[in-house]
Amino acid sequence: MRETTRLVPLVLLTLFILIVSGCQSEDKEQSGASNPSTQLPKESVETGSVEEVIATVGDTSITRKQLLDRLLTEYGQQTLRALMLTAVVEQEAKSLQLTVTDDELMQELANMSHGYESEDEFYAVMQEQLGMEPSDVREDARIRLLLEKIATRDIEVLDVEIDEYIADHREQFETRYRYLLAQIVLDDETIADQVLSQLKGGADFGAMAERYSLDEFSAEDGGSLGWIDDLDPFVDRAILRTVSSMNVGEIRGPIDTGLGYVIIVLMGRGVIDPKPIEQARQEVRYTLALGKVDSMQGVEQALLDKYKAHVIAEDAALQH
Repeated sequence: MRETTRLVPLVLLTLFILIVSGCQSEDKEQSGASNPSTQLPKESVETGSVEEVIATVGDTSITRKQLLDRLLTEYGQQTLRALMLTAVVEQEAKSLQLTVTDDELMQELANMSHGYESEDEFYAVMQEQLGMEPSDVREDARIRLLLEKIATRDIEVLDVEIDEYIADHREQFETRYRYLLAQIVLDDETIADQVLSQLKGGADFGAMAERYSLDEFSAEDGGSLGWIDDLDPFVDRAILRTVSSMNVGEIRGPIDTGLGYVIIVLMGRGVIDPKPIEQARQEVRYTLALGKVDSMQGVEQALLDKYKAHVIAEDAALQH
């Protein structure tokens, strides 16, 4: 799955707009006020102004301006570059008459949400961890797909290359399986055996995971790993081999992974049907074309240069 490179700048932009909009709306209110008697005394600080105190730590106050200055200093250049890049990608795509179809966008979003229990859960995580609305995620994916189309438009991929790739990765194009798993990770086999005994005696798996599992990421969610497929590179092969022969609801372990002793429960099983051969070949062609791109950053910079993108603000935080 290709990474989403502009998620952080988008989040920062959203935060910046929210902060600045408060200041601007307040400025408009002040400029439109004609009756001095309705204005606050000078010593008062209007809500939304840059001097508004937005946090306190003991006797220390932190103003909206301090936050804005820090955001510009640390992330201003990165966020501004992302905005300029979006603009040049849109212009180049229009010039080349390139678009992203609804089907292409839906497929990309499906790839991005792979491993989550549902698309809704994926969007919920994006909202919780990155502060992104579904529309932000979709727009980021659309721009990235446009950029990739621009980068690969002149790259040739031969049929024989596609044939070789499919032959070397045949397992990706056959019927596969996905599993809904939860785990408890322990560093001592004896303790793992004791936990397994309690589970077989009726103890709640989620509660035991929260109490005993050393994997903090999954433990706080009752040990849940979500849906994983049988080729997941981030799951120990010993676990995948074990779960392939388990029944739904069954608990097994401890499995020695070399990094700990793992107890797993299978909560669901699904089948991943192979894609139609022509669709598979098109996706392989796209993957191989992307692999032939020398540097996506180079493509980005070439577009910025072509459309003469440059920073004109005098703010030092926005200069290269």
